[in-house]
Amino acid sequence: MIQTRHMIGLIAVTLLLVVALLLAAQHYFTKYEISALTEGCLENDGTVELTIHNTLTNSYEFACTR
Repeated sequence: MIQTRHMIGLIAVTLLLVVALLLAAQHYFTKYEISALTEGCLENDGTVELTIHNTLTNSYEFACTR
């Protein structure tokens, strides 16, 4: 009985860590992507138009105008 609860707790903690790691990776790569888009736009003498819709889901719109 105690061993089963211990195993369920271990699985729950592992799942939480995996979800946290995936969210952190998604945030990092979204930030990296926006940075690369911005640098490319500015190198081509463009004006960056960035609208972040939701920071939790990392949804955004990017436009580069001249």
